[in-house]
Amino acid sequence: MGKLKSCFLCLIVVLFSLGFMTESEAAPLGFKRPRATFALGIDAFDALTGEFGKASDAGMSVFAESSLQLGGYFGANIRFGSARAFTNKDFLPFDEGYQYVYVVFGPRFYLSPFRKLSLNFYAQPEIAMQVLVSNTLVSLTGNQQFTGAAGGSLGAQFLVGILSVSGQLTCQYNWNLKTVIFGGGLSIGVSSTLK
Repeated sequence: MGKLKSCFLCLIVVLFSLGFMTESEAAPLGFKRPRATFALGIDAFDALTGEFGKASDAGMSVFAESSLQLGGYFGANIRFGSARAFTNKDFLPFDEGYQYVYVVFGPRFYLSPFRKLSLNFYAQPEIAMQVLVSNTLVSLTGNQQFTGAAGGSLGAQFLVGILSVSGQLTCQYNWNLKTVIFGGGLSIGVSSTLK
């Protein structure tokens, strides 16, 4: 138990000291400048809870996203994508899954703890709008095509010149389907400061 307390105390000291670092001690030189990023990515996801989650298997999506980092710690992000997932029950004889298109948007909060390494961490509360295109789970969703979700993302963005490589984990609650959707993916794109 003593080792756990010591580790916890060390973590608090590190986080406390990061909170009091000045810009010259912590963030990279270009961190405070406005930055725009455009990226393409792939994501794996699974619906975990409720009747919809029991009938659904894992799926994949492809997406394009654009983010704008406004002067350091604050920004915004929008992501468009198309997702396809399988089902573990045959509700209709001609298909074995469901497909939807989506748009996700929300504010993004950045943290860059390293001065000489362009590695940004971010947290993003978000809201999503989804449109079911092909749906074998129609007995669970009814004829409703539009659904919505709210949740958030945690991620990291590594910048090398104009190249941006990002990884993120997402968790959303879809209130129409009454399920939690958990996912994660990678994206690669271009990024540049605006001034």
